Amino acid sequence: MEKRNYTIDYPRNKFMRTFMRFLGRTVLPIAFKLDIQGEENFPQHGPLLVVGNHVAMMEAVLMTVFTPWLVEMVGSADIPQEGLTESVLRFYGYIPLRRGRTDRKAMTMALDVLRQGGIVGIFPEGGIWETGAKKPQTGVAWLSQQSGAPVLPIGFSGTLGALGAALKLKRPRLKMRVGKVMPAANPPERAARKEYLESYAAQVMQAVIDLLPADDASRSPEVLDEKFELRVSVFSQDGSLVTLPKELLINHPVELAKFLHRPIILKIFKKNLHMPVDALNGLDVEQNPEKIGQAIRYVLDYLGGENPYLLTYRFGPKEGEAMKLGLEELYRLAIWCQERDCQLKVVPIRRYLTREKKEIIQIKQSEFREWM
Repeated sequence: MEKRNYTIDYPRNKFMRTFMRFLGRTVLPIAFKLDIQGEENFPQHGPLLVVGNHVAMMEAVLMTVFTPWLVEMVGSADIPQEGLTESVLRFYGYIPLRRGRTDRKAMTMALDVLRQGGIVGIFPEGGIWETGAKKPQTGVAWLSQQSGAPVLPIGFSGTLGALGAALKLKRPRLKMRVGKVMPAANPPERAARKEYLESYAAQVMQAVIDLLPADDASRSPEVLDEKFELRVSVFSQDGSLVTLPKELLINHPVELAKFLHRPIILKIFKKNLHMPVDALNGLDVEQNPEKIGQAIRYVLDYLGGENPYLLTYRFGPKEGEAMKLGLEELYRLAIWCQERDCQLKVVPIRRYLTREKKEIIQIKQSEFREWM
């Protein structure tokens, strides 16, 4: 097959990517303490799938700068990127993937890169919405099986918040451990396809996790035994407690409280989508039902229209749908309170254990911790 028949040529953007790699190899050793091991495991050529753990932007930077090829990255396109990330992606170029559904266009583009003997970079966990190891997506297994491309696992550590620390001249340490090449996915005869792809993807991710320090954010969660509850109170203008009708009770309090204690999700609506949702991340002081209702309306309109998979992709169909239902219930309550000139007090409560087994009870919502 000739190149002109491919959906994407490999390599592309050669001048810009070569320049960015040169710039990265010049600047990064000054801004960071770099610890790169296992470079002898780099194969000389493709086709090859390069995979890694993903908690921050810096993993993609290290993967493209300190591997010996012009890597064609697969990246998320279901939500707008932030300013700095968007600028870097625009100059470097990437295969945009709409998560939460089967994106045949993106997968075909990645497969065509591999068919040309190219190098595809992908993060099987599919995002950074939780710390700790997440269930990998099966795209890496499908691409490996369809193309016959082996997989190279790389473990990245020290990346969470590293760019912010570097900008403060703290020179944080970044570690990059290159593992052994894994054979391409090759299901045995009569093997159940879905189960095999899930198993292979899990093996790939485990190979990445095995390259990380025991306390790394991608390996072990920062919190244990996490539980949620929700307290909702309505007050009249004279400060007396209002008894709510049964039909206005919140029937999905646990899932709603979890949503409200996920600053990285609320950040998507505020920073990536530029929506006025501050009220949802300041419920410790906000009791105006109109403001709360308006913020929820922005979220529900987005989930009901442009991106219905945002929550279900990250939390699973059951929990993601329950979060949306909880938001709808709180919206109805907020409208009811607004019509009666009442105050609405919403208290999401998060309980968890630290790695040291210390119990934490969190009421005030966290601010988003920069992931770069």
